[in-house]
Amino acid sequence: MKTVSLVLLVICTVSLFAPGQEGVNSDAASKIIALENAWNTALQLRDMKAVDPLLDNALVFIDLKGRLMRKADVLADVKSSSVQQTVSEGMTAQMHGSVAIVTGVLRTKGVEDGKPFLRRSRYIDTWVSKSGKWVCVASQATPIVH
Repeated sequence: MKTVSLVLLVICTVSLFAPGQEGVNSDAASKIIALENAWNTALQLRDMKAVDPLLDNALVFIDLKGRLMRKADVLADVKSSSVQQTVSEGMTAQMHGSVAIVTGVLRTKGVEDGKPFLRRSRYIDTWVSKSGKWVCVASQATPIVH
């Protein structure tokens, strides 16, 4: 009987804290989605200063061509970008404590080598909370081919 009472007590105690934790996760997920959207806007505006604080100094980024890039490479890409529009579709953030995994589809429109392009890619970004600030530590994109 003591075991059953102890189990019930633990279940009740945990359930009291669950709604609060969900709210915290929801707030963090919303913030990360906003950071992802800020990254897209900064790419369109070629704003390296806006992208820089979003990326961890040890960032690992794998682009659509399969190139392994670091933060400096990504910032240089932003500066020379020919992207005119970026739109994320179906973006979700899954929270795992101080880590968030974001997935979605990115539709990118622009001009490259004088030719217009429209690309769709599926991506996964990993964000980590460091000293109360969320930064992207890893990103990978895969072209969606029809």
